[in-house]
Amino acid sequence: MKLNDLKIFLWDVVSICAEIFFQIASFIFKIFRQYPLSYTALLYLFVTMAFCYYPIFDHWSAGFIMMSLPLAVLSGLTAACYLLVKKQKIVAATGFIWLLLTFPLIKRMVGINSNEIKLEDVSALKVLSFNGECFDEKHKTDEHWAKLQADIACFQEYSPNKDIESQYANNVVKLTKFDQKGLIGLAMFSRYPILKQYSKVWDRKNQPNINGYLCADIAYKNDTVRVVNVHLWSMGVRINLAFDALKKGHIKTFGVELADSFRRLKEGFEKRDEQMREVESYVSGSKYPVIICGDFNETPFGYSYGKLKLSFKNAFEEAGQGLGFTLNRQPYFARIDQQFVSQDWHVESYKTISSVNFSDHFPVMAKYVLKKSLIETPALVAIK
Repeated sequence: MKLNDLKIFLWDVVSICAEIFFQIASFIFKIFRQYPLSYTALLYLFVTMAFCYYPIFDHWSAGFIMMSLPLAVLSGLTAACYLLVKKQKIVAATGFIWLLLTFPLIKRMVGINSNEIKLEDVSALKVLSFNGECFDEKHKTDEHWAKLQADIACFQEYSPNKDIESQYANNVVKLTKFDQKGLIGLAMFSRYPILKQYSKVWDRKNQPNINGYLCADIAYKNDTVRVVNVHLWSMGVRINLAFDALKKGHIKTFGVELADSFRRLKEGFEKRDEQMREVESYVSGSKYPVIICGDFNETPFGYSYGKLKLSFKNAFEEAGQGLGFTLNRQPYFARIDQQFVSQDWHVESYKTISSVNFSDHFPVMAKYVLKKSLIETPALVAIK
């Protein structure tokens, strides 16, 4: 074949491909023009779902996209039903398939575990995580402390407390000055020896430095486990002020508060991404079983949650029940306190202790069993 003939042949192939592409694009555009809102809703559902399964990039916009998944599911369901009525069966079916693929993500919001398996023959490690809001004295009782007893207790917004400290032989505490409230910070208490520790508080610049993390290697029986207590960037979003202004008819104030909430959310996504990367550097590739717990200041559809889910199990998803909300203030419908564990652990139980309500967070308690210790369980049962 001559060179000139080859050029003509290639040009014909390119022209045919371009024509096919143009025809397909024209067809899609024509249909899109008929149902623009429905197609946009389904496209957004797909993008949001994809981000929640695998955070593609660490830009702050990813946090907003992932956080909006519940809204994307509702709008996607509406769009799929509408297109089905309009006899757009293929696209509607595609939408319903995408909706089905979001079901595994629903476990991040709703605990549907039966907890039928009880490992009573194997000793479990009891881990508490609690943002105590400085432990307001007028709300504390001995009954509260009895419910908060654990083998390892991790506190955020901790202030010195003798009732807690007297229960544990080992501790890691990192405190900073907090206005008139005195000292506040992070604390980890353990009934097992602490072999190694590292802590850091992040600088918030002209704001109280209450966010940071504690990392400790703890001798647990014949093993060593790595526990991280983390308090990620606090946003201080005041969405309630925006709605209060709207109720009073103060439109300008409503707009200002809404814009301020957006700015705080954006800043929070950026900072938590940086902080979580730093925390991950201490647990990635750890030769010890890992437990990460604390106040994440982010919903289960946030970027930090999504990144950790790539390598760790969430205790609520494994053994939680119901909605498990941990925020004891507006907006109440949020679970921002988390416990993640490496694949070395079996999660026996997980519970949000809503009866302990003197803080603006509810404490969460989980029990863990090292999987390698389960190997001997059948033999113990057989002996009985």
